[in-house]
Amino acid sequence: MTKTTKNNSFRIYPWVFIPLLGLIHYSTLFLFSMTNDAVYGFDWIGVLIISIQLGVVWWLSQFALNKLLKRGWKLNLRLFIVGVIATLLVSEFIFLTFRTIYVTIRYPEFSLFNWVLITVSLLDSLLKGIMVMSFLFSLHFFKQWRFENQENERLKRNELELQNRALKSQLNPHFLFNNLNTLSGLIRQDPATANEFLKEMSEMYRYILKTTETEVVPLVEEVQFAESYTLLLKKRLGKNFNYTLEVNDYDYVLPPISLHLLLENIVKHNRIDDDFPMYFTIKQQEDALVVENTINRKNNVDSTKKGLQLLTEQYTFLTNKTIEIYEDNNIFSVKLPLLKIIG
Repeated sequence: MTKTTKNNSFRIYPWVFIPLLGLIHYSTLFLFSMTNDAVYGFDWIGVLIISIQLGVVWWLSQFALNKLLKRGWKLNLRLFIVGVIATLLVSEFIFLTFRTIYVTIRYPEFSLFNWVLITVSLLDSLLKGIMVMSFLFSLHFFKQWRFENQENERLKRNELELQNRALKSQLNPHFLFNNLNTLSGLIRQDPATANEFLKEMSEMYRYILKTTETEVVPLVEEVQFAESYTLLLKKRLGKNFNYTLEVNDYDYVLPPISLHLLLENIVKHNRIDDDFPMYFTIKQQEDALVVENTINRKNNVDSTKKGLQLLTEQYTFLTNKTIEIYEDNNIFSVKLPLLKIIG
């Protein structure tokens, strides 16, 4: 539901609430025979008069309350009492005015006023004032709570975006430094391969920069990026770096650079050489993507786990699904939930 629709719903509520309350109010008076009109049967004009009275009181109270709040008044007991008294006076004035006109025209045999009628109408107006002010206060508190909740969500989103950009700004130089070292070696050994490597690297960098402002990307794009990145790693690490890819349904999205973070973790934390070749898999399991690799840990690796932490926060913000991390039988596994595309 959009914000506009929600705001409009608050404007529609009184149009339903006030006539219903008017009907209930008059019906209660009628059933308990609190007015002389009861002997003449149920009077729908009476319902209309009470509804108009409530409507006028409601909108005047709402208008006055909004003005006072803009001038710095607080929603406290003092404002509530002032509102109830003001509502009582307005309600009583409207009731007595309508009754004078209505009784004079339709029931001239009735006395216009007596102490019992005035006492009952004052109590009735007091009850209306308490009901109207209670509802208006509740409505304002609810609006304030919803606004603060939306503001907290917005701040949380901004904080997450800043963390995401900060992480990418750290990953980009690291990514560039490693690949420039590989490119430097290829230029001396194999210029043709170096040219292909540079072209592939530029495409990957373009993807990283393009997704800086993006919350999610199509799975197919992320997989293509991972394949390109793996080819670069393969050129850097040679025959000791191998993988398999098994994805059969691309109708999903996920946070950008997710696979890049996981592949970087594999290279950063594991020894990869002739004695310890690396083999990892990227495979789809229903609505999840699982990345598994063999464990050959390096010694003295300074790990902040910031990449996995940010990835976890991104998923927490986007969905109620969470990342699952396993380590068992010399296998490290990360399970990324895939988010369904809503068309």
